[in-house]
Amino acid sequence: MRLRISIVVLSAFVAAACAGSTPVTPTPSKPTTDTFTGTLQPQTTNTHDFTVAQSGELDVTLAVTSLPVALGLGVGQPSTAAGCLLLHSVSTAAGSTPQITGTATVSGNFCVAIYDVGNMTDPVDYTITVTHQ
Repeated sequence: MRLRISIVVLSAFVAAACAGSTPVTPTPSKPTTDTFTGTLQPQTTNTHDFTVAQSGELDVTLAVTSLPVALGLGVGQPSTAAGCLLLHSVSTAAGSTPQITGTATVSGNFCVAIYDVGNMTDPVDYTITVTHQ
């Protein structure tokens, strides 16, 4: 009987201690921005690798080009055979808002590619930003 009362009293103390505690909420990490610059030659593709530390939002912006021309912009996974195996791509001009938005569902190595869609006659200087967790 004495053992049973001790267990009940101990359980009451544990329950009371837990009732006053606050659940711990994970703090989201601050987004990382990678900036890539380069010169794209006509009929070529340039790729840049980056690493995502944890799943979360991923935004790709073709921020600046030296000429007002539409270019191919894509995000994918590095590949020895393809350079950058694109998972999503768009044809776009430079702008201040992300042209590609999505969610990286896993952490790991990713890449961004910029390429001529067939309308370049001169080299184009560019700046791409990638924001991710």
